[in-house]
Amino acid sequence: MANVSRRNFLKGVGAMGLGMGMMPILSVLGVDAKAKAEGIESAVEGLKHFANINSSDELLEAVLAESEVTSDLTMSDGTVIPAVYVRMRNRINRIGKGIGSIPSANSYEMIMELWSEEDAENYLKMPLHQAFTAANYAVEAGITEEAASAILEDQAHRNLIWRMVRGDQPYYALMPYINGFWEFGELDRALHGTMEDVAKFDSLGISGTDPNSNGYDTTFPLFRSYPISKDVVEGGELHPYEDWRAIIKRHKTITVSPCQCRTMWQALGVPYPEEHPMNTCLSLGEMAEYFIENDIGKQITQDEAIAIVEDIISKGMVVEAICAKNPDIICCCHSDSCGNLMGFRGIDGKGACAKYYNAYTLAYDKDKCLKCGLCVDKCPMHAISQGEDGYVVLDDACVRCGQCVPVCPGKARILKAIPDYPELPEDYIDCNRFFAKDRMQRGQLVDFTDSTLDV
Repeated sequence: MANVSRRNFLKGVGAMGLGMGMMPILSVLGVDAKAKAEGIESAVEGLKHFANINSSDELLEAVLAESEVTSDLTMSDGTVIPAVYVRMRNRINRIGKGIGSIPSANSYEMIMELWSEEDAENYLKMPLHQAFTAANYAVEAGITEEAASAILEDQAHRNLIWRMVRGDQPYYALMPYINGFWEFGELDRALHGTMEDVAKFDSLGISGTDPNSNGYDTTFPLFRSYPISKDVVEGGELHPYEDWRAIIKRHKTITVSPCQCRTMWQALGVPYPEEHPMNTCLSLGEMAEYFIENDIGKQITQDEAIAIVEDIISKGMVVEAICAKNPDIICCCHSDSCGNLMGFRGIDGKGACAKYYNAYTLAYDKDKCLKCGLCVDKCPMHAISQGEDGYVVLDDACVRCGQCVPVCPGKARILKAIPDYPELPEDYIDCNRFFAKDRMQRGQLVDFTDSTLDV
């Protein structure tokens, strides 16, 4: 596949000559659309009701109330999608950031590649937004516990659902597309197959669009950023939930895997900065145990994990993690090589989640600025520029990582804690539940129930 300039992904240029290639991923991340003013206003309005998100049973009930679909879907080109896959796609869209409520022509490709119709029927009987056992599933599916266990272990082994073991008891949970079965499926192909396998997988379509959304119109981003160190924060202290080192040290089981974004660029022939390392994606705790069981991550020590993050910080990158108090995924990112940050940069940070992308704001003291421009060169988001007067201007794509703070000779910059930063979801399952409820509240989560699709 011919090389494609990475810069073409920015500013919402989705059709880059890769056909279906990057569109499945970047559509979900928001790269394919500029923010619409009315959508942003709707999303910001939704922030006023944030306090209800974590506790509202009414919202969760709305998320769980899936529409029944019994008719096959006929595309305008004559392609017929079995009803079970239409239901399957609606179900996946109800987890985490979803895959877009309004499907496109190729939105069923990945689902049909990964799940047989029998697999899909089995999947649709699994509980949504909770951890469950084989016994729980057996009751829902009307089968024996032994049969339920075999189905669950098969799909977990294929990276289609998540497995965790608590005591001696296996529990399972449905995963979102991102961060979930796309990443894990890609890793499996990268580590046990070829780059051609990865390219084929990443070219499968799944994404659509959501009403009133550019992909970042939620309270939190899918991944949020952390200050690079306590030294870039006012007062020199970090809250445990904002300290990536403390998060790593809370876990005995840790794995490292290749960065899924940079793996994708490599497979699709898209250049990215060579200095950005590949083996940087950390999994923690139960997620790490899943990675070990499925052979998609290498177990490492706490010190090795900390060294990996310190290395990427030295290379000017951003520390990000899944948006939860107790994240089980830590990523090492940059707007030149990370799909999530590319997407945020591509919409110039014009999304509701910008307010809470980080628990800190960046304070800039113009009187101390020496107009040296070192912060401009250092910013991993390309969010800083110099005006005609030499003073710097910060745009909305800043994720407040703090990379610009230590390079400032005039000490004109510092991160300050947001006093009313809202409470985060607790963990991976809670995070995915939160995003679904947040999208439901904003009118972004709806089922597709038509029997025809004009493509």
